[in-house]
Amino acid sequence: MLALSAIPVQLIADDKLSEDDPLAQAFGYKLDATTVDTEKFPKRAGEAGATQFCDNCALYVSDSAAEFGPCSIFQDKLVAAKGWCNAWIVNT
Repeated sequence: MLALSAIPVQLIADDKLSEDDPLAQAFGYKLDATTVDTEKFPKRAGEAGATQFCDNCALYVSDSAAEFGPCSIFQDKLVAAKGWCNAWIVNT
């Protein structure tokens, strides 16, 4: 019997996250981080905020240069590498 956790996330995440998805809306997810309403989400404002993208977030689990990759928040969806949501956390 194969444990589900042994299957790579890329095989489970088979669909791109839509900005219309209720969970995406709750987190303020945008496919293009430059379109985030920084008044509503001030975390993305300023010089520091301008550097925040899904692909440099600690929750993004892809190390490839792919346009989309898995995120541990949106487990069954792929997020845009150059997207953003309010769950963004510095990748150390």
